[in-house]
Amino acid sequence: MDEYTSEIMRGGTNTIAMHNTCEDSVLTSPIILDLVLLTDLCQRVCVRPQGSETFQSFHSVLAILSFMCKAPLVPPGAPLVNAYFRQRACIENVMRTTCTWSTSCRGASCLAMTTVSTTMWLPRWS
Repeated sequence: MDEYTSEIMRGGTNTIAMHNTCEDSVLTSPIILDLVLLTDLCQRVCVRPQGSETFQSFHSVLAILSFMCKAPLVPPGAPLVNAYFRQRACIENVMRTTCTWSTSCRGASCLAMTTVSTTMWLPRWS
């Protein structure tokens, strides 16, 4: 709380009290909602690598969420991508490949600046 006192006419004083309320949680709620929705999408998607018979789910450490976090987190042994546009391209590539069933997304190619094998399709390690 800040108070500012000044003198006014006829010997009076004027006091202004300012209350600052931190509402960081209100400001971050859209980002948290996006994190939840993207996590839910990644939990529902299974991928079959070329030449494999079985489908695999994403690794439990979702490197795709690093776009919305301050410090990127990747699975052990995976290369760390700390570039804004490469992280964004990773999300775009996931959206392009998971939405190929839609006629509006059919034929959309992945962006070449991300390595698909290391940023998106890491299987769960046992």
